[in-house]
Amino acid sequence: MSEGNFYKLLNLMLRAGGMGAKFVLILVLSKFLSDVAYRDFMLVITFVTLSIYVLGVDFYHFGIRDMLTGKEEENLSKLVHTFLFYASVYLFFGVVYYVAFTRLDFIKPYSLVIFFIALTEHLLQEIYRLLIAFGKVLSANVLLFFRLFGWAVYVLYGFYFDGGISVSRIFEVWFVFNSIGITAVSVYFVLKYWRQMLSVRWESRWISDGLKVSAVFFAGTVILKTIEYANRFVVDYFLDDIYVGIYGFYTTIALIVTIYINTIVISFELPPLIKESRNDPGLVRFKGFQRSMRKQLTVISLILIILIFPLLKWQGREDYIERLPVFFLVLTGVVLMNLSLVEHFMLYVKHKDKRILRILVLSGAFSLLSAILFTYLLGLYGTGLSFMLTGLMMYWLRKSEATKLFVSRTIR
Repeated sequence: MSEGNFYKLLNLMLRAGGMGAKFVLILVLSKFLSDVAYRDFMLVITFVTLSIYVLGVDFYHFGIRDMLTGKEEENLSKLVHTFLFYASVYLFFGVVYYVAFTRLDFIKPYSLVIFFIALTEHLLQEIYRLLIAFGKVLSANVLLFFRLFGWAVYVLYGFYFDGGISVSRIFEVWFVFNSIGITAVSVYFVLKYWRQMLSVRWESRWISDGLKVSAVFFAGTVILKTIEYANRFVVDYFLDDIYVGIYGFYTTIALIVTIYINTIVISFELPPLIKESRNDPGLVRFKGFQRSMRKQLTVISLILIILIFPLLKWQGREDYIERLPVFFLVLTGVVLMNLSLVEHFMLYVKHKDKRILRILVLSGAFSLLSAILFTYLLGLYGTGLSFMLTGLMMYWLRKSEATKLFVSRTIR
């Protein structure tokens, strides 16, 4: 095995170990928690996941692209500005959270700890993205592995060897492991760069420029994550508690495809493509990216299809097994969305941000309307069908826009 392949395998093992432990935790909870408790747990995870993207305002799209293509000596100042900006966002989010969300029935019993989980999850997400962007892939995945594996193992130990563990305790342990990860990174960063940090001057214009660019991506990301996760709330509104758990369970498994693609394909191959895009006007190098994407999607999809059957047998719940077709519908949608990322990034490196947003607005509107209509008419199968058709629509729109862009360039 070559050094490059070993490095990829190690990173895959670390990320798979962390995400795998979290997945096993979700699997175990689906087996042992009551339907109501598991429904609350899945809705909290969904809320935290959506909060991460709201808190980031997608500023990283501007920040990382600017750091990778700008002057390297200015990157530390840009990093400091980025996290000071996030601190101001957290203050605003705190007010909104208290007014709008603490009264929701699945948040109210755990409102304080969920708030801090959302903040720490966002910080860790941004740290992970920055490490990936600057080529520190191994460090990023070590950090991810520690916090996810540690949290999951602690909870699983409580279930199997300590007579059980409450949902509130699960959230508390989640927050503790997040805090440890953030503390470790913060101490390292401050000890290494504190002298340079003292000389950083506040540049509000960089933040304002970033907000103008990131606003487009932020709107798009909110829509994209609504497509991926909001269906769970639609299911909660129209169907019983048990269906929220079933749909959340199958979407969690299907979204492993996205995690895998981010780890193996995008983390390693996209940053160099962004850097080289200025010297590659026809984006010829994206053909290799596309081949790799197709191959990896085929591999991970087949693995999940094979694994789903023994997982369901172990779980031993007939209500989940009876609705297995929902998994295949959602998996198809996830694969189509990931396959269309090639065209998405072709538009991204050419700064076609408005086209990207238009695609997501159309896909998001279709997703929400079709989810409501199909869930009302067809139940859980309708929710899965809506997700699959949304994936197909997004694939077609991205492909069409990318084709039009490069055909027009060729004609000119």
